Amino acid sequence: MDPSNYSIPRGSLILVTGANGYIASHVVDILLQLGYRVRGTVRAAKPWLDRFFEHRYGGGEENEKGAFESVVVPALEKEEAWSRSDVMEGVRGVVHIASDLSMAAEPHAVISRVIKSTINALEAADKWTSVKRAVLTSSSAAAFISQADVKGVTIDENTWNDAAVEAAWSPSTPVDELAYHVYAASKTQGEREAWDWVKRRKPHFEFNVIVPNTNVSWMFSNICGTHPKRTGDTDLTRQYGRILCPEIAGSTMTWTSNLLKGDDTVVRKFPPQWFVNVEDCARLHVIALLDPDVRSERIFAFAGKFNWTDIIGILRKLRPDNKLLPEPPANEGRDLSDVVLAPRAEQLLKNFFARSSWVGLEQSLADGIEGRY
Repeated sequence: MDPSNYSIPRGSLILVTGANGYIASHVVDILLQLGYRVRGTVRAAKPWLDRFFEHRYGGGEENEKGAFESVVVPALEKEEAWSRSDVMEGVRGVVHIASDLSMAAEPHAVISRVIKSTINALEAADKWTSVKRAVLTSSSAAAFISQADVKGVTIDENTWNDAAVEAAWSPSTPVDELAYHVYAASKTQGEREAWDWVKRRKPHFEFNVIVPNTNVSWMFSNICGTHPKRTGDTDLTRQYGRILCPEIAGSTMTWTSNLLKGDDTVVRKFPPQWFVNVEDCARLHVIALLDPDVRSERIFAFAGKFNWTDIIGILRKLRPDNKLLPEPPANEGRDLSDVVLAPRAEQLLKNFFARSSWVGLEQSLADGIEGRY
């Protein structure tokens, strides 16, 4: 798309929450590439993140503000966090990605935090007339939970994971299953509350949601520091691709990479399902923010289906000398769901970024383990 047609002019300031997260760091990177300024929220100071973007896009000298700036906001669920001038002043677009990934089996705490932070972001955007667009990161878990070999499952813009919500609040849910149901319910209720708010309040800005599945990628370890740390500012969806800095918790990419060390935890935790390359996922966030023809949409970032036989086979091809890879599960099956709007997302990538198609699974995995194993 010609930049002159973007909904928000280049050079404008965009707020991205959870900027140190796996998806969010790529959203920041793409926006900076396109000529935007970005203010990223973090829960605690992340000097390595500032250093990384300063290295790539300038700034960091005394009295010089670069294209990227971070602002510490410990609790986005608190209303006062959004009233600060250093958070919202001058912002033309909001991309709310940060979420609660504590995986705590506490529905009252987790679901409440996610809903409050989401509504706070929308309320803040509505108070500042400079804001033209807002984008929310949801999750495939807000629509459904993958199951192998189940026929007749159709996913569209009206599909919601009501089963997870019921399980999250049910006293009969097994303790060892509760945490994931709480996470899924938080994404389901958080996104639904956002759409209800938009319908009720009719804000002056356009609103879109990205519904992603698994993300994958490669890292720039020579620029950032070491000592990776886990954070909650990302998303627990099946995404593969490059990790911009080793400090960024790549979630599913990290877990999948652990297969190369003989750790099959990810195989035991997750069923066969869909994936999306993390950079494609980030591109869709940018499209939702900037494409004037995308309005009030749930954009399903679902590139293709995989199972662990596929993953382990690709890793064996990429690392033929690795002797630690586990055997794939026997007769594991596949996700047979029909995600009706996945072709719409692919077409958006083609139209806006002139991409030929989704980034494939093998390339995504290759990028994700490059320089690490």
